[in-house]
Amino acid sequence: MHPVLIDFGWLWSLAGFDPAGAWRIHTYGMMIAIGFIVGMQLAAREARRIDVSDKGGFDDFIADLTFWLVISGIAGARILFIMVEWDAVYARDPLKIFRIWEGGFVFYGGFIGALLFSIAYCRHHSRSFFMVADTLIPYVALGHFFGRLGCLAAGCCWGIEAHPDNLLTIQFPAGALAHGSMVRSGIIAPDAEFTPHVHPVQLYEAFGELSIYFALLFIRSIKRFHGQVILAYFFMYPMLRTSLEFIRGDKERGEYAILGLEKISTSQIISAGIALAAITMLVTLVIREKRRAPTT
Repeated sequence: MHPVLIDFGWLWSLAGFDPAGAWRIHTYGMMIAIGFIVGMQLAAREARRIDVSDKGGFDDFIADLTFWLVISGIAGARILFIMVEWDAVYARDPLKIFRIWEGGFVFYGGFIGALLFSIAYCRHHSRSFFMVADTLIPYVALGHFFGRLGCLAAGCCWGIEAHPDNLLTIQFPAGALAHGSMVRSGIIAPDAEFTPHVHPVQLYEAFGELSIYFALLFIRSIKRFHGQVILAYFFMYPMLRTSLEFIRGDKERGEYAILGLEKISTSQIISAGIALAAITMLVTLVIREKRRAPTT
């Protein structure tokens, strides 16, 4: 566990200041930055490769879009978290809404926010949304791979308790988000050195995302029409997320009872909606392409 990757506090000590919390580079933030930079560079390279239109400048368009996607994604991730946690946290202290340094983001909120912005941005610039989405979406999965490694370092998004003999389990030390949450929930004592053994869901999802990334690259290489790649992601990631939600241990995001099913999380509900929408849109696009194809 290395939630803090680099601590420059000693520089402050030399100047006579209290170094607590100053000039720290957190592993989670570093992994997010790496995922964004790598994804943006690969997306720009792919944009240059496929830019055969009269407009040109597709790589510049992608570079500009990715910057705004980060902003809209952060806003969406924050808004959804606030909606889910309003009664438990923010109704009592609305000022916590602005304390983003304390954490509180939901991936699906960020994804939906970025998706809606990209649709509007593409329409404003007269670009095909599906073409742009097929260019970018593999690198969303790749960036998410790095992000989940950051989650592991920070100790968030942990799994349910597992048997200690299971070789795939992990324990989080005092100071990790998982440890603090378990203390507040009364699962472990405040002086406990480690959490119980839990499933490393962060690693499961990270390598699941990496597998999706390579699958999307393959689909993009053989696709017949624009939209196939992003719709494949809209189906594959929800399936991965829904499966892993059953062994997630951080239950602060809310659980519901729907259609006789108990303990369905917010993310599982959103996953089901996205997967169904993806299937519907894919069937629609396939039918449309068949109608456009010349008869033999």
